Amino acid sequence: MSQKPGLGRNLAAERAARKAATQQARLVPQGLPTVHPDRLMPSPENGRKKLLKIEELAATLLTDGMNTAMTVVPPDVFTAIYPQHKEAVSRRVAEGVLFVVHHGHRRLAAAKAAGLAEVPILVRNDVPSLRIAAIQENLQRMGLNPIEEGVEFQAALSEKDESGKQLSQRELARRVGCSQTYVSHRVALLRLVPQLRQAVVDHWMKEQRIEDGEVNEEREDERLLLPVREAATVYARLHPDMQEAFLRGELAASQAAVLSKVPADQQTIPVDVAVTDDCAAITEEPAAGPQLPEPRTEGTAPQGFAPATRAEDGPQPSRVRTPQHQADPYPGGAGAPEKSATTAPVAPVEEPRGVIVVRNVEELATSIRELLNQNELKMLAELLAR
Repeated sequence: MSQKPGLGRNLAAERAARKAATQQARLVPQGLPTVHPDRLMPSPENGRKKLLKIEELAATLLTDGMNTAMTVVPPDVFTAIYPQHKEAVSRRVAEGVLFVVHHGHRRLAAAKAAGLAEVPILVRNDVPSLRIAAIQENLQRMGLNPIEEGVEFQAALSEKDESGKQLSQRELARRVGCSQTYVSHRVALLRLVPQLRQAVVDHWMKEQRIEDGEVNEEREDERLLLPVREAATVYARLHPDMQEAFLRGELAASQAAVLSKVPADQQTIPVDVAVTDDCAAITEEPAAGPQLPEPRTEGTAPQGFAPATRAEDGPQPSRVRTPQHQADPYPGGAGAPEKSATTAPVAPVEEPRGVIVVRNVEELATSIRELLNQNELKMLAELLAR
């Protein structure tokens, strides 16, 4: 007796397989070649040292699919540009790897975490500069942190083209689609000591969490946060010893701003000299006060008229005020100059206590707190509130 069609088949399993195939087709853009994620290897030259938010991206891939294909290069193309990785790439090729990922390392990790059977790829056989192309890609997505960007920029600036010419910062900025200042600031960050580099990364991570609404204020107060601009224009210009002094609290932010304008080999920690004994007080210059009238001698102009000064006479000596404890140069009033009824005492001019370099509001506030006392700060707050 012949068996009826359909008997002995697992129709439920076949329907599930067709549904899975349909779902997989929906997750992968049509018209592009696909490959199993295990056939791809991450690039050893990938600038991103830590892949962030892989679980969140994996969940997105399961619901919305991978809308952007990963850019990959054949192993021989990759090793021709980076021969130092030939042995590692050859070992992976022997294990079944077909391509090296150029763009899409986060997507590859997320695809493996999501268990995707295939991912879309775009194969490139002619890449002028893998590193510059990777920078272009990362600047348009969730990019590298500022320190990682600095490493990539510096490496790109060190590479030479076929004619042996290196890129300038301006040309690199034009090719990756950012400003020259953006490039120069991140390259400057590489001169920071490790602790200050971490402070820059922590500040960048805080900005990312602010965008996601995940900032924990109590946790943020426990660490040093350093914006890129301040780190690149002030602290990166300090000698490493001065950077360490700042971390130890021996150098204030306002002092660091002043030292950053001094050549690194001439930078020293400012020392505040305090008067500790009477001998030091004696050597101090007398406080500025009203100028005493000078005696009128033969050949001098009347009071109120300045004598003409000729160029050949040379610089005129400055007048020195006689301290009060010294002997009266006119005993008994003999020879003393006549006092003029129209001459008023000159009020002493208060010397400025410091110069504030305004780079940002936070640094301005720090400098003001260091220069003013509590009463002056209160008065300043009342004036600003008007």
